[in-house]
Amino acid sequence: MQKFLVAILTIVSVALSVTLGVVLQEPEVSTIEIDRDRATLSSQISTTQEESEKYGPGLLRSLIEIRLAIARNTLAMLDQKRASFVKRITLDYRLDGRPVHDASDQELNMILEELSQAEKKAAASKLEAARYSGGLAQAMSLLKAETDELSVSQLRLKFYSAKHGIPMSLPTLTENSSKPTQPPGKVVKDRDAL
Repeated sequence: MQKFLVAILTIVSVALSVTLGVVLQEPEVSTIEIDRDRATLSSQISTTQEESEKYGPGLLRSLIEIRLAIARNTLAMLDQKRASFVKRITLDYRLDGRPVHDASDQELNMILEELSQAEKKAAASKLEAARYSGGLAQAMSLLKAETDELSVSQLRLKFYSAKHGIPMSLPTLTENSSKPTQPPGKVVKDRDAL
């Protein structure tokens, strides 16, 4: 009887240890939050698809399709993150050998501020485009508005990536800012140019 009681207590303690381990590894972000972000992106994708269907082939539609691709990639990223939470898989991202973590509240607020400014700029561009009824002026203003919307989509991708700890490898400006020491080609006087 005593061996039976020890066996039961051992099984119960192992079960409690496993339960405690699962609870302690609970992710900081819930699937509810990811589902909310996914719903927002799904509605944006639907709206963007409807907008894309308004235009024929051309530069404007191409820009809209790029925005649509960014939104779909962002949604796929959130789907994978949600699946990892549901299946209790811990994703550990590394860039250049260093671990990547969720962004701090301050970093998220900076991105949100940048996103807010971009949304205001895009809304102003859309109002400007609505002033015209056709022609080159409307085409140019629609292209400007769509370029601004593309910036908004990229900032949303940046926000969701930072919020959910998914790395984005972005080039640094210092790598591309080195100026050549000598001008390319041969410098000649004006009369020798031809």
